[in-house]
Amino acid sequence: MSVSKFVVAEPIFTVVQREDENSPVYAAINTVLADFNEEQQQYFGWQLSLIMDLNTETETGLPDAAEAKEIEPFCTELDRLISADGNAVPLARISWKKTYELLFRVYNPVEADKVLQTLIEAEENPRPFTYTIDPDEQWEMAADYTKGFNTQPS
Repeated sequence: MSVSKFVVAEPIFTVVQREDENSPVYAAINTVLADFNEEQQQYFGWQLSLIMDLNTETETGLPDAAEAKEIEPFCTELDRLISADGNAVPLARISWKKTYELLFRVYNPVEADKVLQTLIEAEENPRPFTYTIDPDEQWEMAADYTKGFNTQPS
């Protein structure tokens, strides 16, 4: 019996700035995922999106230093919990119009949902949030973030 082990490289984030609806959008994208082949993508066939409403009064709607300090420990802990035992890999963190979105590619959505339900029940998150976990075996939802970063020869 053969056993295979899939090891995901440490994330490498690239910051991208663009504009949407006349507002700046900043996205830190894990470009390592752009090099996943089809077989590797099958392991993470679900996309988790968590969106927090920010308490920022900046003209751009982006988090100021105080807001970032307030939400960063939660985001770091969420990343650790969701990614535990290789169940997920971070895809992107996006700031836009007084929201902060965290995207993950997920192996087992039931486990990810349990983590999020535990966080909700603990009522210790710094900001209200909503989340969805959607099937995306073809990585269509992730394509907007990963396209253009592939470094592997075709």
